[in-house]
Amino acid sequence: MASVRVEVHGPAAPEEAWERYLHPERWTTWAPHLTSVAASTAVLRRGTTGTVTALGVVPARFEVLSVDPESRSWSWAVRVGPVELVLHHSLSSLSARAGGSDAPGTAAGITMTGPWPVLTAYRPLMRRALRRLVR
Repeated sequence: MASVRVEVHGPAAPEEAWERYLHPERWTTWAPHLTSVAASTAVLRRGTTGTVTALGVVPARFEVLSVDPESRSWSWAVRVGPVELVLHHSLSSLSARAGGSDAPGTAAGITMTGPWPVLTAYRPLMRRALRRLVR
């Protein structure tokens, strides 16, 4: 297994980006590679399960492994056939990262673990999605 990390910065407030994460029905608004989402809960929590469809043709089952509202982070496992990815999402305030300055916006990061060829193909899609999440 391999791991890669993607991080982007954008003007959205951390609270706004966190709300976009928390509600699976909103995922298709910022993750253009996802064409449909069906989740067992309206708000993410540990144990939420469901299916996301990527690019209109690739259904993937998922299970949320953890959700930490205080740190604005969450993890999930996504499976397509025998291939599984574990994705850890995190958000942080750019002002907090800049030592309390007035820098507006959010840093959105994702660490993905899985087979290297899949991570290589998925990385540009995640970068684009994260940019839309924090715009």
